[in-house]
Amino acid sequence: MSLIVLASFLAAQAAKPNPPAVSDERAAVMAAVDRVFAAINSNDAAAFKEMMVPEGTNVSVRYQPDGSATLRVKTNLQEIAEAATEKRRFTEKYWDPTLLIHNGVAMFWAPYSFDIDGKRSHCGIDQFDFVKIDGQWKLANSMWTVEPDGCPKQ
Repeated sequence: MSLIVLASFLAAQAAKPNPPAVSDERAAVMAAVDRVFAAINSNDAAAFKEMMVPEGTNVSVRYQPDGSATLRVKTNLQEIAEAATEKRRFTEKYWDPTLLIHNGVAMFWAPYSFDIDGKRSHCGIDQFDFVKIDGQWKLANSMWTVEPDGCPKQ
């Protein structure tokens, strides 16, 4: 009987299998997200170019006080070109992210705030699509809302 108890104890103490690599992939995707925000906050066109899929798209929906919305669609190449000439200082922050990952695709979704030259411009929801290319997570597409009203305080 004591051998059974000892065997049960030893089995319980045995090394557990490694957890799935999901946490590693999550960390890798979130690092890519943070690189996107760092590039936005520093107007770093070279960093944008390195981390984006050139054929990807940017879609924004700007809501007006009257409830109407304006849709803007650009390619990632256009976004990179605009970042190269931008002189204003941007500060974009996100919180409470949701991240979905399946094999080589990931989707990031989070509320955000956006300041221009230290003044709150707008807030909204960011949604970024990432794809894993040659072991690196790249920003394929981005979509966001631009909501000037109801933003959190700075």
